[in-house]
Amino acid sequence: MNTVFWGLVALAFTAGVIIFIVVMIELKGAIKELKELTRTTEKSIKPTLAELQGTLKSIRNFTDNINEVAEDVRDFSDSIRGVSESVRTASENVRRVSSIVGDMSSIARVEASSMKAGVRASCRVFLKSLFGQHKDQSKE
Repeated sequence: MNTVFWGLVALAFTAGVIIFIVVMIELKGAIKELKELTRTTEKSIKPTLAELQGTLKSIRNFTDNINEVAEDVRDFSDSIRGVSESVRTASENVRRVSSIVGDMSSIARVEASSMKAGVRASCRVFLKSLFGQHKDQSKE
């Protein structure tokens, strides 16, 4: 019985060694395929990374340009705000000046009307006195 037992142990050991050798051969093939996959992936990733870096640089330049444009728009907006304030101030000044000119023209009209009335009255008085004396002299 011992011989049978040792025979079975030897047979099991031999089968184990054969299975181990087959697994090692398969593992060696899998490792070779994995290395090839890694090489292929590296070859395809390098140009992709280079292109990605170029794209990132382009995006960075684009965002920098957008920031510059945004700053220009802010400056333009501030300039328009300043012009608006200047126009508002000028408009207020024009209103004041037109009010003053309106007041002055009213005063001038009143003075002109007064002057006209005075000239008329003096002319009437002068004419009355001139023609009134002439009539008085003709009666004598």
